[in-house]
Amino acid sequence: MQALRGGHGPQWKLLQDVPVPEPGPGELLVRVRAAGLNRADLLALGGGYPVPHADDDGTFTAGMELAGEVVAAGPGTAGRGLGDRVFCTGAGAFAEYAVVDARRALPVPSGLSWTDAAALPVALETVHDALVTQAGFTGSGSVLVLGGTTGVGQVAIRLASALGASPVLATTTSAAKADALAAAGATPLVGTSDLASSLLSLTDGSGVDVVLDLVGGEYLAAALAGMRIGGVAIQIGRLAGPPSTLDLNTLAFRRLRLIGTTFSVRSADERAAVAGAVGSGVLDLVGDGRVRATVDRVVPFDQGVSGAEYLRSGGAVGKVVLDLNGASVG
Repeated sequence: MQALRGGHGPQWKLLQDVPVPEPGPGELLVRVRAAGLNRADLLALGGGYPVPHADDDGTFTAGMELAGEVVAAGPGTAGRGLGDRVFCTGAGAFAEYAVVDARRALPVPSGLSWTDAAALPVALETVHDALVTQAGFTGSGSVLVLGGTTGVGQVAIRLASALGASPVLATTTSAAKADALAAAGATPLVGTSDLASSLLSLTDGSGVDVVLDLVGGEYLAAALAGMRIGGVAIQIGRLAGPPSTLDLNTLAFRRLRLIGTTFSVRSADERAAVAGAVGSGVLDLVGDGRVRATVDRVVPFDQGVSGAEYLRSGGAVGKVVLDLNGASVG
């Protein structure tokens, strides 16, 4: 099969005649039809994100989310039929075939295209885990998404809205991208200038209940003063870099909870639990279109490097997706 391999330098390398993996116990072999690009994929190229499945020489098949058809199943996967359309997170997604944990394979809702399905798994799991499981959001209250034009941010806006959040607010550093936030269902906020004051004003003085932070840096620091007493902030992504200077008086006096989260160090069982928690109710929201990814650009599989360069440029609103339908199956 063909695969995009990392570990050869600063870019992926398209290799042919890579062995098709075989599913083991509890695993499915999926014929990949589309795969989503993530910033963690770019970090992995530079050694800034763990790649536990790398070979002894440091090379690895890239990618961490996909959509496709089940073509084989290992022992212990009863109920998963050949031909099932699935979308899921899993290592080695940038290849014509990938082996995935059957517990993490979600059914693709009817009518959802391969590229739209492939753009969802990482964002959907990330946001549902942060908003519902960790922040304990139960369907009422306000939500702020710091970094609303990212792939995760666009899904965060839609999922929060679909689950009953009001208002849903979102930030961007670019005034030109504010319309994308509004189109997803959020009140757009540009930059950090007077962010806390804006949050208080838009929540009738009470402050925002939940912050989903995809940016870090000064954005998180600015948002804390605009949160309600007892509010919860989930720190997810660090587009502005890892360092952030926080006012601990704000954290203490407003009795805020600040929770850091990542998938990179979670066990297989923990990742399976995250996927399982998404549940049929959330998939119904995907099926009826209330929760969806924003696909900025679809790139042919053999042009994956250009897709990475575009994502790295910061110009994308939402996701960049690799289309493998045109790849030649080995």
